[in-house]
Amino acid sequence: MISAINNIYNSYTKYRTQLNNTTTKTAPMQFDSVSFTGGEKLMKNRADAVSHQLAQTIYSEAKPVMINFKNKLQKYFGALISSENFPDRPLLSESKGLSVRIKTPESICEKTASLGIKTKNELKDEMGDIIGARLVIKDSSKTDLIMKKLIEGVKNNDIKIFEIENYRTKKQYSYFTQKQLDSLEKISDKMRSNGVKRTETSIPSGYTALHLSTYLTDGFKGEIQILGQNVEKVKEIEDLLYKLKSNKSLASKYAKIEEEFEELKTNKPLQRAITVYSKDQYTLARQSELNPQQNKKYKKFIPAPNYVPPEYDFNRIAKIKSACDAKYNKK
Repeated sequence: MISAINNIYNSYTKYRTQLNNTTTKTAPMQFDSVSFTGGEKLMKNRADAVSHQLAQTIYSEAKPVMINFKNKLQKYFGALISSENFPDRPLLSESKGLSVRIKTPESICEKTASLGIKTKNELKDEMGDIIGARLVIKDSSKTDLIMKKLIEGVKNNDIKIFEIENYRTKKQYSYFTQKQLDSLEKISDKMRSNGVKRTETSIPSGYTALHLSTYLTDGFKGEIQILGQNVEKVKEIEDLLYKLKSNKSLASKYAKIEEEFEELKTNKPLQRAITVYSKDQYTLARQSELNPQQNKKYKKFIPAPNYVPPEYDFNRIAKIKSACDAKYNKK
């Protein structure tokens, strides 16, 4: 691991040195070239996307579907959301414990470009996360209660699962046991004539969660994410960096973040360094969730190590994000 990290750091340092030398000698051309290339890519992406009008139509049609989805989830998981009177329930309080959202028309356009989607039917059929829900676990020792309600919803055909994705770096980091997942797969498979797909995945970033793809009404599909409160804190930051690494645009309220970390879209050594840094963050977050004492103390992220530029410190990015959110909420 140390050797790998040193290689990443050395590659990144070499890249920055070369970039600085090039910029010093030919600054005007470097700026113009980068700007033109970015614009060319943006125009191509926009040309490959569905029209904004179609994305807006999908967004409008998804609203009642989202409300119906949220009501069904509330029916099963509402009693597991903690409150002042019930602090020992397994999910976080109020909307922190259960939230549902729709992709914005802009986000729909951008994703259709990357997937090569052209029509309304293709959009509904191939984009499974237009409507997304998230359950955030406060107490990882009580995930059996969450699974019990999940299976109840499946049996009643209110939650129609067609894919189960278990993201974890180690088996012991999973939020649910293999026995629980086997039970969920078995009942879900029984309810679906075309069966259920199940995967156990370890991804480079170290992200840990259970994702469930579901059929909704009016031809829409949705996704349920189940993860712990500390892992979610990391995900809120890592998601922003992941989008930049994937050369995607951030929501307009995060324009400051996109502008400051623009380099991440094209700098491969830096991307690899951030991936290693993110994995350490996710590992610590998940480990702390498994330990009640550490869970209470978990407040700050791991500071940026020597192979990551200090401006990419997750603690710093979290503050910038918080300021962006506060400014947006004032409008």
